[in-house]
Amino acid sequence: MINSSIDLFEDFFRNEPESTAFASGRVNLIGDHTDYNSGFVMPTPLSLGIEVSIRKTRTGFIEGKTELFKETKSEINSNADGTWLDFIKGAIKVFYEEFPNCSKKLEEGIQVAVTSNLPSGSGVSSSAALEIALLRAINKIENQNLSEIKLAKLAQKIEHKFIGTLCGLMDQMVVAKGIMNKAMFFDTKYEKTVNLSLFSNFEFLIVHSGSQRSLSRSLYNERRNECEEASKILNIENLRDAKFTMLDKLGGKLLKRARHVISENERVQICLNALQKNDNRTFGSKMYESHHSLSNDYEVSSELLDNIIKKAKLLNITGGRLTGAGFGGCCVFLTEKNSSKKIFKFLRADFKNLSLVDII
Repeated sequence: MINSSIDLFEDFFRNEPESTAFASGRVNLIGDHTDYNSGFVMPTPLSLGIEVSIRKTRTGFIEGKTELFKETKSEINSNADGTWLDFIKGAIKVFYEEFPNCSKKLEEGIQVAVTSNLPSGSGVSSSAALEIALLRAINKIENQNLSEIKLAKLAQKIEHKFIGTLCGLMDQMVVAKGIMNKAMFFDTKYEKTVNLSLFSNFEFLIVHSGSQRSLSRSLYNERRNECEEASKILNIENLRDAKFTMLDKLGGKLLKRARHVISENERVQICLNALQKNDNRTFGSKMYESHHSLSNDYEVSSELLDNIIKKAKLLNITGGRLTGAGFGGCCVFLTEKNSSKKIFKFLRADFKNLSLVDII
């Protein structure tokens, strides 16, 4: 259960908020580092998320309060400074750029309270959830025609312009548009989504490895740049259009990056078919293949994540992989219905810092 951001707001600011909004986190079941290559992904929303409450002021400042960090304050028109208030600066900026004729009630100042039961920096889209929740709360005050896809794209702009991560659209799209207990197959090139029922007799277990992601933003951007470099050599728009037969034109790490994207796109499409047929075995095997590719070809895993996945295989868990950008954070497993808590205990026997995030 998430704590109330309304209560936090009232306790700290001694006033009532004008607007409150929630956004869930997400777990990516298959298809990592494909979205910024115009590829295929398959995430699903979590039951966990972030709630924000806001109120306009005329102080000229952003005043923020969260459960995780001490209160902080920044001039509303100041540049990004690396604090979590950059999300608020970005949300206000991109919203008013998109809707220049709205009343702009928050330009003179804002108070914000944030509560969350999502682990931050762990690959379950806490950043996207905060962005979407902020934009939803702002829109409740400004009352503009904000579609789900526009909401997602504004959140992506915050990430690009204010946070410094050149992400694709997957996280923001599933947080804005996803349906609980449904997988979202998302073709990022054509921005088409299909919602699919999850397995009837299997469930997804999400665990935190106990390792925070390190250098993830700079390495994430590095991987994206490598993919763009490979695309230029192959004379294609992006790696969505790459084929295995083209790989002999590449070498070294660029070959490995392209091979991951090509194979991962294939895996997502196979998993789409497997989910439609309720074929958990095929889906699970592709999850393991995905992890191997992320570890060996895309080089975004870690020794700890690799060891957790190896243990899962020894336990005959149907499927398992790191999820999200990598470099630490969370793993997702496909397990028989109602067996996740027992399996988590088996895993934790060897990995003491594991924590259970969610079961979908």
